[in-house]
Amino acid sequence: MGLAYGLAVDNRTAVDAWDGQQIVLSAGSNKNIQSSMIDQDVIEKDLEGKDYSLVNLGRSSAYVNGKEDEDNIIDIAIIGSNKDSKIFPKILEGNNIENDDEVIASLAIKDEKGLKLGDELKLTMNDKVLKIVGFTDDYKFNTSPVIYSTLETANPSAMLYRPVEDNNQENINATAQPTKKIPNRVAGAVIHNDDNLNLSDEYDIVPIDEFINKIPGYYAQLLTFGLMIGFLIIIASIVLGVFLYIITIQKKETFGIMKIQGISNSYISRSVIIQTIIVSVIGLAIGMGLTYLTETFLPVTVPFNSNEVFYAVITVTMIITSLIGAIFSIRSVAKVDPLEVLG
Repeated sequence: MGLAYGLAVDNRTAVDAWDGQQIVLSAGSNKNIQSSMIDQDVIEKDLEGKDYSLVNLGRSSAYVNGKEDEDNIIDIAIIGSNKDSKIFPKILEGNNIENDDEVIASLAIKDEKGLKLGDELKLTMNDKVLKIVGFTDDYKFNTSPVIYSTLETANPSAMLYRPVEDNNQENINATAQPTKKIPNRVAGAVIHNDDNLNLSDEYDIVPIDEFINKIPGYYAQLLTFGLMIGFLIIIASIVLGVFLYIITIQKKETFGIMKIQGISNSYISRSVIIQTIIVSVIGLAIGMGLTYLTETFLPVTVPFNSNEVFYAVITVTMIITSLIGAIFSIRSVAKVDPLEVLG
């Protein structure tokens, strides 16, 4: 459960931090922000007066501090937004960004990759060099650590633009063309309320939960791990119930002697139930303690995350199953003939 929940969290923590109710994407993007591209001027006009935050999202690999080899490359997600928007992260360490070449990095990059303030990331997609000037919470998107930048840095068009250098002056003079400005485009707009938006067919308006389910691989992963964990819980519950049933039945002789001494079936039944609860609670407490101890010693790169609600449900399920096993054994104990025990 810890591994499955940890992987699920690593897909969506950055989106959860947006505090959005809806997201506006370009039509035909299949609710995938990485397939969406909208002219910034147009969407700002269409959403005038609304509570929204523009967002860009890019994916790239990056070389750390200019060392271009396979051992020094990391995968990152780049989220661009305005510094005064609601989705811009809270800075925990360092300073805010001042220009397009500076970024705020997730603590995941610091903890898992060992990066620090002042380190530089050279994007392999467009050779742009970004300097880490601050750190924020441990945010990830689609299991990749996130860095936060300006809208312009994560512009979908800019992410694909790689400057070309020509050292031949004759070629430069012969082919000189006016510099083309990269169009200001955004991937979408996060809406911070659930108002009904009356927009044109050029947009898809997606509830944020549905948007999260469309993150590549996220929903399929949830279904897969959900089925695996469900069957594991069922199997463990059955084994526990059968185990308690067997150890109770093995004491038939003891219960027979107790009946000879005048002890009632109701007293014996209460004793069996109380002992079952005590054994189950102690065993589950030990298991829970070992789970949290394991989490403490696991490397930060392991996507393990505890969820108390899930653990509580599993604990209650195990206790109920144990009681069912005890109840079935009580029925057998009640039928024990003291004379047979003596024989």
